[in-house]
Amino acid sequence: MTSTVRENTAVPYISRRSSVFGSKYMVASTQPLASQTGVQILEQGGNAADAAVAMAAALSVTEPYSTGLGGDCFCLFYSAKDKSVKGLNGSGRF
Repeated sequence: MTSTVRENTAVPYISRRSSVFGSKYMVASTQPLASQTGVQILEQGGNAADAAVAMAAALSVTEPYSTGLGGDCFCLFYSAKDKSVKGLNGSGRF
């Protein structure tokens, strides 16, 4: 499978961060490898929730000082089927 991910060489400013762009999907994280993981999940037929979980797992390796398996989880998920928004507060508080 050919990936739609490509490096942007036309960024008009100097940045210390690598840019990862996809032509069909959008994901965002603080690490390019985690973002690329999310895009690959989407390219393989996964949904946004699948990509988010994969990116969180990748971030626990690429940026362990900021995230991890025991960290908080906050999510708003729109279900096109139900036409509703569901929220998840995984902070350990009610």
